[in-house]
Amino acid sequence: MNEFRSRLYHQIYNKASGDKTSLFNKICGATIFISIFCAVIVTENSIDYQFGDQIDALDWVIGGLFCIEYLCRLWVAPLEGKYGKGLKGSLRYIFSPMAVIDVIAIVPSFIGVRAELKILRVIRLLRILKIGRSEKFKQSIFHFNYAIRSKSQELQISTFYTVLLLLVSSTFMYLAESSIQPDLLGSIPRCLWWSITTVSAVGYGDSLPVTAVGKTIASVTSLLGIGAIAIPTGILASGFSESISLQDKNFKELNKNATITPESNSN
Repeated sequence: MNEFRSRLYHQIYNKASGDKTSLFNKICGATIFISIFCAVIVTENSIDYQFGDQIDALDWVIGGLFCIEYLCRLWVAPLEGKYGKGLKGSLRYIFSPMAVIDVIAIVPSFIGVRAELKILRVIRLLRILKIGRSEKFKQSIFHFNYAIRSKSQELQISTFYTVLLLLVSSTFMYLAESSIQPDLLGSIPRCLWWSITTVSAVGYGDSLPVTAVGKTIASVTSLLGIGAIAIPTGILASGFSESISLQDKNFKELNKNATITPESNSN
C-alpha cells in the first residue's frame, strides 16, 4: 500500500516524469477541458434543450472523477512535506487555496445547478495550474518573471509614454472636435475613450473626428500608437532573450565544472 501511495504521489506531483506531464495530470487536464466545454455549450438554449440530459449525465461522471482525484490528492498530501505529516497534513491540505478551489469546482456537478449559476463550473480551469508543474513550465514562468523584473524601468518609461500619448491626443481632439461633436467628443474623458481605442488599434467607430484637424490628430495618434504597442513588446522580448541566454551560460558553466572536477581529483 505504501508503495502504491508513493507511486501515486509521484504521478500527482509530477516527480517521476521530469519535464513531462505525468499520465495522471494529462487525464485530469483532458477531463477539465471536457467539463468546461460542456459548461459553455449548455448555455445555448437549443443545445441544452436537445442534449441537456446527456450533458448532465456526463457531468455527473466527470464530477465523480474529480472527487476521486480530490481524495487521491488528500491521501498523498502528507508526502508533499509542506502540509505536514499524517492526519495533520491532510487537514491542512483541505484548507489550502487549491483544495478549496477543487471543492468549489466539484459542487456544481451534484447540486443540480442550472442557467447562469452553471457557469461556475468554469472555475475548474484554475485546476490547470496544478498540471503545469513540469520543469519546462517552471522555466517558462521563471523567464517571464525575470523579463518583468529586469526590464521594470524600461516598462515604466513605456507606460509613461503611453499615458502621455493618451492625454495629449485626447486634449488636442477635445480642442478640435468639442464644438462640432459635443455629444461624442465634448469632454476630455470622452476624447480619452476615443484615444484609448485608437492607440490600441481597436477602433470601435463609436466616435470619429469629422474635421480636417481632428482627422490629422487621429492619424498622428494612430501612428504613434504603433510605438505604444511595439515598445513594451520589444522590451519583454529582450528580457526573455536575456533570461534564456543567462540560463544557457549557467548550464555551460555547470557542465564545465563537472568535467574539470573529476580530472582534478584524479591528479
